[in-house]
Amino acid sequence: MTSEENAEAVRRWFTDGWTGNLELAEEIFSPELRTNGVLVGREGPKRNNRNRLVGFPDVRVVIEEVFAAGDRVVIRILWSGTHTGEYSGVPPTGKAVRVPGIAVWRFSGGKVVEIWSIQDQFSLLQQIGVIPPEIEGVQVRPGPA
Repeated sequence: MTSEENAEAVRRWFTDGWTGNLELAEEIFSPELRTNGVLVGREGPKRNNRNRLVGFPDVRVVIEEVFAAGDRVVIRILWSGTHTGEYSGVPPTGKAVRVPGIAVWRFSGGKVVEIWSIQDQFSLLQQIGVIPPEIEGVQVRPGPA
């Protein structure tokens, strides 16, 4: 596959897979897929998306940037939704969230074999009330000198 074809597969996952077409995982991911170093296979992305769709059934994804070179694609997204279902054991709060993320995908033989990803889980948990707002994340707000 070309770099642009790889980038298109990544875009499809975030536009179609994230909004419910979980069978797309069979087409895009290798059965040997590793995410952040852990073997998760095709079920890993499906499981994550099911969890997100239960918790945030109105999930929307904005693709902010995509870079493709060789066998790698880097994508930066911003996803949003309303917490109206259980998410990772957290009961629904009805709160709206906006969560940035970035991922590096590696392709081999036309399938994704490796993903390294980070989403701002701290901010997500803060937005739904699991982490109190007074606890600072990585970016500490400016204060008096």
